[in-house]
Amino acid sequence: MTGALRVITSGCLILAIASAASAADPKWSWPTHRGNSERTGNRDGSEGPQQPNVLWVYKAPEHFVASIVPGDKSIFVGGLGAFNTGVFHAISADHKPAERINWSISAPYIKRPTVCAPAVSNGLVMFGDGMHQTDDALLYCVKADTGLPIWSFSVPGKLVHMEGAPTVDRGKVYIGAGAAGVLCLDTTQLMLNGKTQPAEAVIPTIAKAWSDMTAAYERDKKKNPDLAIPPSEEALPQAVPQLKWQAGKGTWHVDAPIATAGEYVFVASAFLDAEKVGQRSLMCLKAASGTVVWDTKLDLNPWSGPTVAGPAVLVGCSSIRFDRKLIPKAAGEVVALNLADGKVLWRHKTPGGVLSAVAVKDGLAVYTCTDGKMYARKYLTGELAWTYDAKTPFFAAPALAGNVAYAADLNSLMHAVDLKTGKRVWVFDIATDQSVQVRGRVFGSPVVHAGNLYVATCNLDSATGQPSVVVCLSDQPAGVTALNKPITVDAKAKTVTVPCRIAMRKLPTLKEIYPLEVIASLPYPRGQKAHETVVTFDVKPSDVHKAVTSLGLKPGKPAKGTGAAAVGPEVQITLRFPGITGKPRTIPIAKTLVDTRTGKPMPPLKWRFTGSVMRKRDPSKPDLTFGADLTGTLISIFPVTDETVFQSNMTLKEESLLKLETNKSILPPLGTEVKLIIKVLP
Repeated sequence: MTGALRVITSGCLILAIASAASAADPKWSWPTHRGNSERTGNRDGSEGPQQPNVLWVYKAPEHFVASIVPGDKSIFVGGLGAFNTGVFHAISADHKPAERINWSISAPYIKRPTVCAPAVSNGLVMFGDGMHQTDDALLYCVKADTGLPIWSFSVPGKLVHMEGAPTVDRGKVYIGAGAAGVLCLDTTQLMLNGKTQPAEAVIPTIAKAWSDMTAAYERDKKKNPDLAIPPSEEALPQAVPQLKWQAGKGTWHVDAPIATAGEYVFVASAFLDAEKVGQRSLMCLKAASGTVVWDTKLDLNPWSGPTVAGPAVLVGCSSIRFDRKLIPKAAGEVVALNLADGKVLWRHKTPGGVLSAVAVKDGLAVYTCTDGKMYARKYLTGELAWTYDAKTPFFAAPALAGNVAYAADLNSLMHAVDLKTGKRVWVFDIATDQSVQVRGRVFGSPVVHAGNLYVATCNLDSATGQPSVVVCLSDQPAGVTALNKPITVDAKAKTVTVPCRIAMRKLPTLKEIYPLEVIASLPYPRGQKAHETVVTFDVKPSDVHKAVTSLGLKPGKPAKGTGAAAVGPEVQITLRFPGITGKPRTIPIAKTLVDTRTGKPMPPLKWRFTGSVMRKRDPSKPDLTFGADLTGTLISIFPVTDETVFQSNMTLKEESLLKLETNKSILPPLGTEVKLIIKVLP
């Protein structure tokens, strides 16, 4: 374990373990698989990114099979280390943290591989270990802010493993454990040192023990640093929660997440064909005792686990597990049952397996399939609303946020689909982004939290040893180019200053360098001309437009195509950047351009404040958007687009005579922070 855990003081660690679904729990709690019983992958009600950038990326040698879970300041995810060892990370959600990893736990404390998505409740994180053919399993509970172990619960037995996420409800934790069936644990009372104590009394005891061990280690280091032994989590006092009941031991095989609704628990059991153990069914149990209320048999294995929405329980089924080689043979089904009695409301076969949770929002049940499609059906009747074809198999479930379904296919392309129509909003290739450059598989389902979209990859079948990644997609500027500085308006000097960076002239996704067509653009992938620009910036072009109009200037009309040049009031545009001696240097923006055919710099140009045309973001809706915000173009050299704010006095006739490149003898290196200054002329 690393980070803040080693400087813990017991005075700030008194917490109560109660229901994660209680009103007192913060909105960033994540008490069950996908955040809620509807499995939407979005708990705080925020909308996902509309024009995504990679805000940050974490590259790791381990493989991330489980879904990510967001917390207050961390993103939690379990991984598979070398030789299938287990590791669990708390990854900082900050844009630019001092350290990306807040804390990590691994062997020897974690005994087996971890493919279980955690539950987060009241400042605690719970997750299980084990997968597929492993025997014996442990359920762990650690502090969310430091990773300090609080308790663990051991479940011995053959084919016992905890793959499905736990569910926390009113002080109880429910989890499937393979051949051990389902367990219900009371976490409000813990056994420690032979005594049953309230959880809030146990936590400071364990914190003090860690503090004492750390202090002893510091003393030993001063005496003899070569012999000093760092404190180990295994040496901490071992607290254990109380087992309230266990159901299905030796009869069921429960690898899927558990769902709860009121006084009932819903369990999906599979049948293992090779071992000839378990049963295929979806069951309703009494939460207080584990007694079976109803048991509905299924034709295929319900690996996705139950989704509870209103009066219905839905489950996705598949003839295969997460095995790419078997995708051509996969068959699937989605079944909706009456919550009260388990009778089938509707069922639909799929030409592929449904491996991850069905998500329900706005009356629609949305699910992905290994046939490369995402389906939406009315969740009570099964009537098909729409189908979206990604043409690449899905293992991961969609995240539903706002009016968009976000789904990552097996090749790490993120698809944003309109929830009402099934039409594509955008597609983002995570692997080819300049800050990622790693192709991985997506097994764990994406989540939306605080307006950001999180997803992780794995490279289990890669022979190249490439790393896996955890990626944050955001509407905020890309992490590699973010400036975090506002536009400056100087009313007295009649200037608007926009912070920028010297742009990349070749993107990794392109084979060649294209001639310059614009001066300033949003960075890739938001800027459509980001590979043909001098500088990139992080603000909206419409905000620059507003800043200029605040100085009393009115826009003219942009040009496009082979007609006349743009019209509008003339402005002066200069670039300011650090000089060789350290003194800032300011040059007319035209001096940044060189004609590669002649080697001569561009002569002075006139720049017009044209404003941008308005465009429909969605052709099916009447709403208009500032066009330059869609293309990302602020200043264009040639009238290749009318979705811009400033244009030069040149036309497309001159474009055929020029092949422009940046003047490297004048400009500072790639990525240097510079200032674009727009001055209103008298």
